[in-house]
Amino acid sequence: MSTTVFRNYDIKCIKALLKEIGKERYEGALKDNGLLESKPLAMDGFFVEYETDTQDVNLYYEYPSRVVCFIMPVLGFWNVPHDHWVRERK
Repeated sequence: MSTTVFRNYDIKCIKALLKEIGKERYEGALKDNGLLESKPLAMDGFFVEYETDTQDVNLYYEYPSRVVCFIMPVLGFWNVPHDHWVRERK
C-alpha cells in the first residue's frame, strides 16, 4: 500500500535552508549517509519531504539517474518551506 507524502521543490527556499544548515553540518550528513564521494551535482535535484505517517520533514536529493538519497532531517530549522507543497504517493 502506498503512503501519501508532501514534497517541496522550491529551489529558493531550499537554498536558504542549506545556508542555514551550514557547510560543516551538511558535509557531516553526507558523510554519515555515505554520499560524500558522490556529492549532489545541481540544485534542481533537492527536495524537502513531509511524511504524513511519521510527521518527519527530511531533505532528499534525486540524482540524474533517478536515485533518491536521504540527506538529513530538517524539522526545527527556520527556513523549511511553507508554500508550494505537492502531494504525491510514495
